[in-house]
Amino acid sequence: MSENVFMKKFKVSVVIPVFNAELTIVKITKIIIDEVKPFASSCEIILVDDYSSDNSWGIIKHLSKNNKNILGLKMAKNYGVDKAITAGLRRSSGDYVYIISCDLQDPIGKMSTMLERMINNKSADIVCSFFTNKHPESIFSKFFSKLYWRFFSFFIDSHYPEEEGLYRLLSRKAVNFYLNHTNNFKHIKILHDTGLKKEYVEMEHLYRNSGKSGYTFVKKIKFAVDYITTYSYIPLIFSALISFTIAVIAFLFSLSFLVLRMMDIIVLPGWTSLIVIITFFFTFLFFNLSILAIYLSKSIEENKRPNLYFISEES
Repeated sequence: MSENVFMKKFKVSVVIPVFNAELTIVKITKIIIDEVKPFASSCEIILVDDYSSDNSWGIIKHLSKNNKNILGLKMAKNYGVDKAITAGLRRSSGDYVYIISCDLQDPIGKMSTMLERMINNKSADIVCSFFTNKHPESIFSKFFSKLYWRFFSFFIDSHYPEEEGLYRLLSRKAVNFYLNHTNNFKHIKILHDTGLKKEYVEMEHLYRNSGKSGYTFVKKIKFAVDYITTYSYIPLIFSALISFTIAVIAFLFSLSFLVLRMMDIIVLPGWTSLIVIITFFFTFLFFNLSILAIYLSKSIEENKRPNLYFISEES
C-alpha cells in the first residue's frame, strides 16, 4: 500500500457468509486479522452461519467468545448466500466493508490493494475482484458461470462481467444503498448499474484446499431463476410477443379454414366449425396472455422503486 494511504487508518468490517466451513473458519479469520493490521484502526469480522450442518457454528461461537472483534450470526434456516450477506451488512459498522467467501479461494492478500484503489479513486464506492481464472477447480462451474452471466446481462440489458467475483469492497454509501433497496430478494450485484462508481482489481481465483462448494447444481438453477425473474421483466415481454404471435397465427388459421369451407374445398360436416371454435378460444387466450404479461412487467418495474440517481456534489 502506498504511503499516503497508509498514513491514515480506517475502520473496516469483513462480512463472511459461512456454510459448512468448519475446516477453514479459524484459518480465514487469522489471515484477515493479520492482513488488515497495517491499515485498519479497528476491524470487525462478521461470520454469518447460513444454517450449516457441520460444526461451523460451534467454532464461530468459540472465536467470538475469545475475540471481541469477531461477531457470529446464525441464520434460522438455510436462506442462501445473499440473505446471509444482507444480514452481515446490516450489522456492519465499518467505514469500508469487505465481502469474502469462507472457502479460502478469495486472495485475502489483495485486501490492501482493493482499499488503496478505492481511496485513491475518491469517486469509487465499489471495488470488485476480477478473476482471470474464475472457477479453476471445475470446468463445469466455469462454463455454467460464463453462460449464466451472459444470459443475465442480456435479460438485464447491462453488461455484467462474468469474471467478477463475490469478493469485493464496499464504501458505507454503497452498503446503505444496498440495504435500502426495496427488493426483498437482494443480490449484491444489483449495485452494478445504479450510478455508483465501480472499480476492478485483477487477481487469480485460488484452488479449494478443503471441503466442497455449497452451490449444488439445483441451487445454481434456483438462484439463476430467482435473479433473472427478480431483476428483469424482459422474459415477460418475450412471453407477450410469443403469445401475441400465436394469437395472430391462430386467427389466420381459423380464417383460412372459413375461406376453404366457403370454396367447398373442405366438405367434412362440422370440421370447419370445430376448428373455428378451437382457434377462436386459442386466439382469445393467447391475446389475453400477452396483455397480462405486459401489465405484469409494468407492475414489477413499478414495485421495485429503486433510487434513480446519485448527487455526487452540492454547493
